[in-house]
Amino acid sequence: MSIETNKATVRRYLETVIGEGHDDLVEEFMAENVELHGTGLAPGLAALREWVALLDTAFPDRQVTIDDVVAEADRVVVRTTLSGTHQAEMQGIPATGNAVTQPSITIFRLANGKIVEGWFATDNLSMMQQLGVIPAPQAA
Repeated sequence: MSIETNKATVRRYLETVIGEGHDDLVEEFMAENVELHGTGLAPGLAALREWVALLDTAFPDRQVTIDDVVAEADRVVVRTTLSGTHQAEMQGIPATGNAVTQPSITIFRLANGKIVEGWFATDNLSMMQQLGVIPAPQAA
């Protein structure tokens, strides 16, 4: 696949599956044995579908902004910002009603038009501070 095709695949995945919650489209973008490093998810599509369902419940109003896309060979690097309101329990954290903004950088590896692997660097500390689970640092 071409670099432009790979970029388009990643962009559509982020917009439709993550942004709009279409977990029924996961197979269109992901290989059956996809590995998503840094997420805590088990390899494969079932774990990804569960994670998208968790996002749908906890952040039903979420939006994903694609800030940058850079690609070379079989890799696509994307800088994104997820924003939404915490409206239901998530990983043991009761709904807070707090708005959150979470930046991420992900490197996707594609083969035969599908995402086969991903490496995630997400600012979870900032999100936990926005949710009030971890105190924010005090100004000096």
